[in-house]
Amino acid sequence: MAVYQAQSKLNEVYDFIMSFEGMINPDNIRFSRWIKDAQALRQSNPAEGFLMEALVYRAQGKLDQAVDCARKSYRWDKAVARNDYANLLAEAGQFKEAIDLSLLNLQEDNFNRNALNRLIIDSSIALDKEALSQGLSLFKAPNNKSKDLLPLVNDRLDRIDEELSILEQIKVNLATFTAISSLAARASNTYCLGGSQISITLQHNEVGTFLIVDEKLSNIDIDDCFTIHDKYTDDLIDSELSFKDYKRIVYNFLPLEDDDLPTDDVRRQQGILV
Repeated sequence: MAVYQAQSKLNEVYDFIMSFEGMINPDNIRFSRWIKDAQALRQSNPAEGFLMEALVYRAQGKLDQAVDCARKSYRWDKAVARNDYANLLAEAGQFKEAIDLSLLNLQEDNFNRNALNRLIIDSSIALDKEALSQGLSLFKAPNNKSKDLLPLVNDRLDRIDEELSILEQIKVNLATFTAISSLAARASNTYCLGGSQISITLQHNEVGTFLIVDEKLSNIDIDDCFTIHDKYTDDLIDSELSFKDYKRIVYNFLPLEDDDLPTDDVRRQQGILV
């Protein structure tokens, strides 16, 4: 495969992942073609070949295979794979590993906007204030666009404190919440591609107080949400968590409606990242 053809194929996969939103069709014929192209690319450029294969597996919802190929790409050439490897770790629910890699990426490149953006998302989900503070201290904004991330980091640090306080109120420990978030990420990313919004609230009723986590997903319907929730529930039951650990947590998957989409100004104020 000629070099320009190989690069074109890799860009084709990137374009698909960046533009597609909704439920995945793992049997899409283009995926099998892309896998063959990726394996051919390995002969001339192993790092890009493994990375392309990782991205195709992600597009199919095969999260563990995606992480495995991204890891191999990273071992061949860190510069090629570092950002995508962190993304795929997070999408597979491996938030600690993704956070550690994003911090390493910032240590190696203080101007890496993608690494800070990834760290904001994953630290917000894992409620890891220490990691986000460390990332903020490492990052050097190369331009005004990158400086826009700095207020967002400070906003997320405040929100992490608020959400940790909510967990404390209902006596849910951080390890349990992170494990729940990991299972939810794996469930949603097994079935769909695209952005999402996550909100956390407390709900009081005659039974007690519950933590309600609503994850709104792009371009899916309520039946799709039931499919994702079924996987989440099955994985939760099969996990090492006991019912007493998570009985106060209700995790909902919901369609993202047009009215939920914020303007750029509101997005900045709310700290919504996709």
